[in-house]
Amino acid sequence: MMVYEYLNWPTEAAATATSEDRSSWVDSSVYVDDYGNKLVDRLLAAESHPGEAFEAVLDPSPETIAPAFIADVAVQHDDIVGFAAPSSQLYDDLFYAMYAAMTETGAVLTTKYPRHEVRSRLSTMDPFVIDSTPGAETDGGVDVATTDSGPVRCGDLTSLGVAAERATTRLATGDRTGTFAIATLTQLLAHHDSAALDRFLHELVGQWRNQGVGGLVHLPPASDTDGTDWFGSAHFDYVLEMRTADSQIEARVGGKRDVAPTWQVVGSSPYSDSEVSVQADNRRRRPRFTPE
Repeated sequence: MMVYEYLNWPTEAAATATSEDRSSWVDSSVYVDDYGNKLVDRLLAAESHPGEAFEAVLDPSPETIAPAFIADVAVQHDDIVGFAAPSSQLYDDLFYAMYAAMTETGAVLTTKYPRHEVRSRLSTMDPFVIDSTPGAETDGGVDVATTDSGPVRCGDLTSLGVAAERATTRLATGDRTGTFAIATLTQLLAHHDSAALDRFLHELVGQWRNQGVGGLVHLPPASDTDGTDWFGSAHFDYVLEMRTADSQIEARVGGKRDVAPTWQVVGSSPYSDSEVSVQADNRRRRPRFTPE
């Protein structure tokens, strides 16, 4: 509650508030001691920076752990993979890190982050970007032109479909076949009913399979208590599901042959110590991310 009240406290008043004033920021049952006052001071300091005051950080970084995770799951270059996780800053970071670890080139349909930010996250890939965020309407927002070169909006599945088809064709006919990413379906579900979006996903995945293009789609978390009812799951080869548990990120693989759907801490090895040494030796002898 203290954090909630703090985020809504006027900055000018908060900066001049005394320790006694701060006692009113929290419920009367909570005692704000010297440590609490120091914490409030640090929160006020954070308020002076632009953007969000809090940020979830994964250690080791997503860029560090994603390549080994992708290798352990044995993601192939033409797999169609669902990434089931909340659409939050932490999981967005993990999604883009995994995408960069999966492929050397690709296309991204983004509904949340503008084109320049997607390119910054994927600076080593130089992907085609279809930007359907609201601000993209001022400049067309797409690296792959639609039939009328107009803006591509979240609410218009037709224009999204045309741009996505063109991007898929460019990936398939390029020197290096890449992976198509959608980030995220959560935003698209806010604009369309599930039946229409399922048909849209069916068409896209069919194009990817026909042209040998891989796919990575950021899905909402499962809607059922068993954690297996992911939106559009019938279209994917398998789903990587993510969750936060005990301040760690855990993952499990659903629907992949010969892979048990058990939760595993991301960044830890799913093998025994003896198997780890064998795996490490094998990886030194062959390049990463080559199709088996």
